[in-house]
Amino acid sequence: MNPKLEVKYLYLEKSRNKLLNDLLGIDDTLLNTCPAEGKWSIGQIAAHLLQVEQLTIGYIQNKLSKEEELHTSSIKNMVSSVMLKVALNSGMKFKAPKVAASVPDVVSLDKVRAQWDETRYKLEDLLTEIPPAMLDKCLFRHPYAGMLNASQTLTFLQDHFNHHLHQVNHLKQQLTK
Repeated sequence: MNPKLEVKYLYLEKSRNKLLNDLLGIDDTLLNTCPAEGKWSIGQIAAHLLQVEQLTIGYIQNKLSKEEELHTSSIKNMVSSVMLKVALNSGMKFKAPKVAASVPDVVSLDKVRAQWDETRYKLEDLLTEIPPAMLDKCLFRHPYAGMLNASQTLTFLQDHFNHHLHQVNHLKQQLTK
């Protein structure tokens, strides 16, 4: 794997493991308690994070099979990536795009962990398989920010994770008072 991607991947993996380990002490009732009508539970947030990674992997795999159609990342893509980072780190709330907004009503942490483990292995393999010549190619389309290269995509995944981690921590605090 490219060293720059590896650093980002390992940090994302460390973040995921910490979250899942922190959630081990929460019983299933609290894990699946929605704070309000139309708001996600901690379990649903975890399922959403998993779903986003699965969708991202699928999109990148599809793009890699169409090498001749890939565009080189530009200044515009870099600016969009930075704007996405700022938005996700701003504390603002965003409605999830339809494609990533379907979460189960009840979530099993064990099932999420098992699926997320499998998804992370796929992500690691995918990142390892990206040829060096493809690292500057736009491989993922974010619904709002547009096309991102592999490094920008990993930055998005980490920022997206951190955005939801704040929600999880706030919910944990609320529910365990």
